[in-house]
Amino acid sequence: MKIVGAGGYDIVLRERIVAAVEGGMPVKEAARLFSVNVMTVYTYLKRHRQGMLDVVGKPTGRPFRLTTVHEAQLLNQLEEHGDATLVEHASMLEAATGLKVSFKTVDRAFARLKITHKKNAGRQRAERGTPNGVPE
Repeated sequence: MKIVGAGGYDIVLRERIVAAVEGGMPVKEAARLFSVNVMTVYTYLKRHRQGMLDVVGKPTGRPFRLTTVHEAQLLNQLEEHGDATLVEHASMLEAATGLKVSFKTVDRAFARLKITHKKNAGRQRAERGTPNGVPE
C-alpha cells in the first residue's frame, strides 16, 4: 500500500478506482490493483455518489507559528552566527522577536528553507559556501 499524506490521492487515481469498480471489478481487486486500502475504495465510491470525489480535506494540526518575519530573522541570525546551535538560534529568535519556540521548530524552519548544517571531517561545522569547510 502507498503512504499518502492528508491531501489524499490524486483526483485522476480516484476517478480510475471508481471507474474500475463501476465497470464491474470487485472492490478488493481494485484495491489490490491500485495499491490502496479497501476502505479507501469504499470511501471514494461513497464520495462519488455524493458528487464530492474531488473534495480534499484540510490537513489537521497546528498552524505554523513562524511568519516570514521570523524566518527572515532566522536567516539574519544564520548569517551573523553561522556556528550557533539550533537551541542558540531559538534563544536569539526569542530575544529578537519575543516568540518562544523550540529548537525543533527552528530545525523545521531551516529544513523548509532548504538550509542544512554540514560538518567537515573534523566533525566541526563547515563554513558556509566552502567545500569541506576549508576557507578559500
